[in-house]
Amino acid sequence: MIVNRNRVVQTITAHPDEFAEVRNPGYIYPPVEYYPLAPRIHRPETLKAAMMDMDGTTTTTEVLCIHSLEYMVRRMSGLLEKHDWEGIDHHADLPFIIGNSTTRHVEYLLTKYKSLIRHEAVAKAFSEAAWWTLRHGNDDQRKAEVIQNLRKTGMADEVNKLSASDISIDLSGLLMSQLLTGDFTLLVSLGIDIYYETYHRILALLSSGNTAQVRLLVFGDAHASGHLISPMPGITFLLPLLKGWLGDEAHRLAPLLFEDYRRSTGKEVDERRKNILIKRLNELSLTFERQPAKLGLVTSSIFYEADIVIRQVMQVLAETIAASGLSEARKQNIIEACNDYHHWYDAFVTASDSNEIRLKPHRDLYSIALHKAGLLPPDFSEVIGFEDSQSGTVAIRAAGIGCCVAVPFAQTKGHDFAAATHIAHGGIPEVIIDHNLYLKS
Repeated sequence: MIVNRNRVVQTITAHPDEFAEVRNPGYIYPPVEYYPLAPRIHRPETLKAAMMDMDGTTTTTEVLCIHSLEYMVRRMSGLLEKHDWEGIDHHADLPFIIGNSTTRHVEYLLTKYKSLIRHEAVAKAFSEAAWWTLRHGNDDQRKAEVIQNLRKTGMADEVNKLSASDISIDLSGLLMSQLLTGDFTLLVSLGIDIYYETYHRILALLSSGNTAQVRLLVFGDAHASGHLISPMPGITFLLPLLKGWLGDEAHRLAPLLFEDYRRSTGKEVDERRKNILIKRLNELSLTFERQPAKLGLVTSSIFYEADIVIRQVMQVLAETIAASGLSEARKQNIIEACNDYHHWYDAFVTASDSNEIRLKPHRDLYSIALHKAGLLPPDFSEVIGFEDSQSGTVAIRAAGIGCCVAVPFAQTKGHDFAAATHIAHGGIPEVIIDHNLYLKS
C-alpha cells in the first residue's frame, strides 16, 4: 500500500513510546530507518522465553572476532607486527566493532584507518583469502560471496582457476586497477572476505583441536591458560535453570553461580545471604521445572561460525556439570543434552537466516527467533532479552521485547545502552542473584 506523508506522521504519532534510528550500510537505500520500540517492561509476571545473544553474552568469542578484525587491517596495510602498528584503539574502537553487522564493523575500521591501507597489500590479502576460502572453506555462502566479488571486479575467468587449483593464484595485478578507482564499497567487500578468512582459519584450527596454535595467533602465547571458547559467567547455571533441568537441586549448582558472581561483580555472597538465596533459587528452579522457558540464541555470526562456537561451549558446559555437585541422574540428563545444542535452543538464529544488510540493530534476527520459538506478540510481555551490545539492545526492543537486559562485559562497557530496560554490569550472575531474573515475584 502506498501512503502519503500525513498518513505516516499519524501512524508515528500514535505510537506513545520511543523510536530507534538505524543507519544502513552506505550502499543501501534508504540510508536511515526508524523503528517503534516496545514499551519497557521492568518486571514480567512470568517468563515464557529468554532470547540471548551469542558472542559476549552466552560465549567468550568476542576476543577471537576482535583479533580477526584487527588482523584484517594489518593485512590490508601490510603492517603485520606490533612494532609496525600498535593496533586498534580498544577504548575508542570497540563500541563500533562489536554487536553490529560485519559490514558495519569493517566500514568503521577502514574509514578510521584509511591512511594505513595500501592497495598492494589489499590485493595480496584478498588473493590469499579468496584462494583459501574456495579451497578450504566450509561455508557455501562465504564461497558464493567470494565468487561474487571476483565477478564484481571483472575477474570471472579466475574463478575456475581458484576453485580448481591447489596453487595460490596471485590476483594482485588484476585488482590494482580496480582499487585505484578509490571505490570504498569495493574496499569494504574485500575487507569482509579477508576478515572471514582469518576468523574461519581460527575456527578450523579449534575444530581440529589445535588450540595451542590459536593461542599463539591470538595471544602470542601457545601456553595461555583457560578455554578459548567457553560459557560467559552465569550461563552454566542460567540455561539448565530455565529449561527446568535443575528441579529441586538448584542449590547443588549454586556454588558455581556464587563464584561467577564474585568474579563478575567483585563482591562476595556472605553465608547468611547464601541461605536466603538458595531457598529462592530452589523455588525458582521448581517453577521452571513445572513450566520450562523457551530459549532462543540470536547472533549476527553466520551459521558455520555459530555452530562451531556453540559445540565448543557445550563441551565446556558438560565438563563443568560433570564436576558439579548435582546428582548423577541430573548430571546425565544435562550432559546428554549437551551432545546436541538443539535440545537447549527452541530457536537458533544466525546471520545465515537473514542477510548481512538486515542484522542487528535491525529487528529481523530476533523477530525470526520469536517466530521459530512459537511465540506471538501477546506473549512478548513474558519474554526477556539479553544483549551485551548497543545494537543488540535496540534489536531486542525493535522486535517487540520490552524487558531488555544489557549485560556488558569488558569490551562493551563503553556502549550506549539507552535502549535497555535494565543494565546489569555484573552480567548474568547479577541478574539472577541481585534481581531474581527481574521477575515480579
